[in-house]
Amino acid sequence: MLRAVFVRTLKPGVTYEQFKDAWWPEGNDKYPVPVNIARNTADDRQVVTILHLDMSLAEFEERRASLTRPDALERLAELVESTDLVGVFEDVCEEAAA
Repeated sequence: MLRAVFVRTLKPGVTYEQFKDAWWPEGNDKYPVPVNIARNTADDRQVVTILHLDMSLAEFEERRASLTRPDALERLAELVESTDLVGVFEDVCEEAAA
C-alpha cells in the first residue's frame, strides 16, 4: 500500500471547500481512491491530504494524472501559501488497533 501525502498551508481566507475544488477531478462525485483531508488543530490553515493507494508505484505513476484536475497546480497556487511536505510513502508496518 502506498500513501501520497501533502501538507500545505492555505492562504488566509481560503476555505476547505475551495481547496478541495481546486484539485478534485472534475465529473467525479467520489474520489478515485480513498482520500483524507484533515486540518491541523493548532493551525486551521494547515491541511494534510493523504491518498491511500492500493497499487504499485509504477501503477501510481501511470494513474497520477487521473487523480487531480489537469490544471490543479495552477489552481492550488492561487490558494496555497506553502507546501511543507510532498511524498509517496510505502507501508512497512500495518497493525490493527486493539
